[in-house]
Amino acid sequence: MAWDEWEQLKESRGASGSTAVQLDGRPAEAGGGAAGEAGGLRHSAKPWTRAAVTAGHLGTDTGKAKGDLSKGHAGMTAGLTGLASLAELRTVLDSWEKRLDSVRDECRSLEPKLRQVAADLGGVDTATGAKADAVHTPKKSEGR
Repeated sequence: MAWDEWEQLKESRGASGSTAVQLDGRPAEAGGGAAGEAGGLRHSAKPWTRAAVTAGHLGTDTGKAKGDLSKGHAGMTAGLTGLASLAELRTVLDSWEKRLDSVRDECRSLEPKLRQVAADLGGVDTATGAKADAVHTPKKSEGR
C-alpha cells in the first residue's frame, strides 16, 4: 500500500514537469545555486560560537552558584547541632556540589569544542567550495 502511494507521488511530481529537489523545507531553485548564492547551502559559525559563549557563561555561573550554596550552608551547623536533619542537609549539600561541579566541568569542556566546530566547518566549506568550483558544468547555452 505504501509503495503504491509513493509511486503516485512520483508520477504526480513528474507530470507537473518539476523534478527539483527540496532540502530542509526550502524550495528548490532552478539551476541549483552554489554555496553563498541565494538559495545555495551555506554554513554559519554564529550558532556554534553563540553556543560556545553560552557554555562559558554557564560554567562561570555554575561555579558562582556552588559558592553561594556553600555560603548558605556555612552557618547552619551551629544552630542545628544534634538534629538528625543536619546530617541530611550535609548529604544534600554534598550531592549538589558534585552536580554543580559536573555541570561546570562539562561546560568548560564544551566551550573550546564548540568554537573548534565553527572553525572546522568553515574550513570544510572553503575546501569543498574550491573543489566544486573546479568541476566544469556546462551552461544551458553550451548544451548538454
